[in-house]
Amino acid sequence: MRFVYLAIGCLPVLGQTPHVSSVTKAPGDRVTLTISAISDPARAPLALTWEVLFPAQLMDIDTNGMETGSAARASGKSLQCTAKSPYVYICTLSGGQKLIGDGPIAIFHFRIKTTAEARMTSLKIEKAESTTIDSKKWTLNDTEAIVIIR
Repeated sequence: MRFVYLAIGCLPVLGQTPHVSSVTKAPGDRVTLTISAISDPARAPLALTWEVLFPAQLMDIDTNGMETGSAARASGKSLQCTAKSPYVYICTLSGGQKLIGDGPIAIFHFRIKTTAEARMTSLKIEKAESTTIDSKKWTLNDTEAIVIIR
């Protein structure tokens, strides 16, 4: 099974580049999107928010399709995602005073619709923001994963 891996860099550094990955799947296949945090210990996040955008005409989010990643669980965080529209979820990772460590913070499972025709599409992470222990907010770069439907 292939995993789509996105890194949300929690460094508020200008010129930070997004990580783009790709995966090839067939109609009916499952696509797993793993979001990981990578941060400078001096600026590690206490909380994160972001939006997940997906092509609702081509894929559905699986039942129980969102889970908290191991780095977030180890930090005592909980993941809350709310549908903003049929193709956008707003997610927040927060709770407690422990900083979010490096590693997987959220995992999303999608299913390619059986009616999906061959094409290239993407899963996007947008409007990501990190909040540090001193309540500073940092905007993070948007990033995406390419899904090639065969």
